[in-house]
Amino acid sequence: MSFFLTGLALTAIAPVLCRKALAEHGPQWANTLGCMSAVLGPFYLLCTFIDMHTVLLVCAAVSGPLWITERTRAARGKSRFTEGVLGFAVELAPIAVLLLVFRSFIAEGYIVPSSSMRPNLVVGNYVLVDKFTYGLRLPLFYTTLFAVSSPKRADVLVFRFPLDRSKPYIKRVIGIPGDLIEYRAGELYVNDVKINEEDIGRYDYIDESSGKPKQARIMTEELAGARFQILHDTQAKELGRGSDFPDIPGCDRSAEGLKCLVPNDSFFVLGDNRGNSLDSRYWGFVPARYIIGRAIYSISLSKMDFQYKKVTN
Repeated sequence: MSFFLTGLALTAIAPVLCRKALAEHGPQWANTLGCMSAVLGPFYLLCTFIDMHTVLLVCAAVSGPLWITERTRAARGKSRFTEGVLGFAVELAPIAVLLLVFRSFIAEGYIVPSSSMRPNLVVGNYVLVDKFTYGLRLPLFYTTLFAVSSPKRADVLVFRFPLDRSKPYIKRVIGIPGDLIEYRAGELYVNDVKINEEDIGRYDYIDESSGKPKQARIMTEELAGARFQILHDTQAKELGRGSDFPDIPGCDRSAEGLKCLVPNDSFFVLGDNRGNSLDSRYWGFVPARYIIGRAIYSISLSKMDFQYKKVTN
C-alpha cells in the first residue's frame, strides 16, 4: 500500500478512535491507536507530496523543544503541558530526531524510478544508500563537513539532479575529475582506452514510461576492475553534431560523437541502460556537492519474491 493510501486510511480512522467518550470509557489501546493514527496519517500524507527528509526536519524542530519542555516540567513535579494527540506526537520527538540523523548522515532508502539502470536495477527496487562513505554532508545546504573518500569509477551514485535538485537520480560513475570521456557509435572510451564489452545475448523488457516492449543486447562491461552488466539499444539516439540537446561546458559534440573533460569536483555518470537513460551525455556533469551517497544494496519485493543483492563492490 502506498504512503498516500496508508495516510488516508489512518487519517480517516483517527477521529473515530479519538472521540472523547471512547478516550474516557473505552479501552486504552483504542485511544493509543487513535492518537497514533492522528499523528502518522498526516505524516504519511505529507510524505507523499513533500520529501520525507523535510517532513522529519519540521517534525523534529517543532516537537523537540516541546519534548524538552515536558521533561523539564516532569522533573519539577509539574503537570503535562500537552495532552491527547499533541502529547502523543511530542513523545515521538526522539524517534523523529534519531530518524533524521540516521537518514542524514548514515543511510537512507530510495526507490528506483525508471529503467535507466537496467538490467541491474529495475523500477520499484528499493536501494539502500550509504551516506557516510564519501563524507559527512550537511543536508539541504549541499555542504560537506568533512570528506572521507571520493566516488570511484563504477560506483553507483544517488545524487540531486543538477537541473532540478528536488529529484534524486541514480547512475553509475564513469569519469572522475581529470578524465577524458568519449562516447561514439555506442562505444565508451576513458582516457583514450576503449572499455571492453562482452555480448551475452538478447534482453527483452517493458519500458515503464511508455508501456511499450523494448529489445536490447545485454553486455558485460569492465571498468576500473569492476564487472557489471549494461544494455545496448539498437534504436538509441546518436549524440553527434545536430542533436537536439544543449551544449555542455567542457564537452564537444562532433559527427563522431561526444568528448568530455571532467572538471574538478565533478563526475561523469551514465545509466547502465545506455540507450534509455538521461545522463551526463545529455545534461552534463554531477557536482560533488549534489551527491547524496553510494548505492550499496538493492532489494526487490515484487510478487512475494524477495531478492537482495549488492549494487556497488
